[in-house]
Amino acid sequence: MDKNYKKSTESQSRWGFYSSNEILNGRLAMILLILIIIIETFTQKTLLNIISSLFF
Repeated sequence: MDKNYKKSTESQSRWGFYSSNEILNGRLAMILLILIIIIETFTQKTLLNIISSLFF
């Protein structure tokens, strides 16, 4: 599985899939998903309804 990920060094280009970046992105996605579920549970509105009520 690790053969698809590159080891990053400062001298290399930052393009591609790096293991540390993918782990961070996954963790942020899980945290934001839980936060969205909690917000929707307490407000009884969907996220799109909340955002649209802020701007319109």
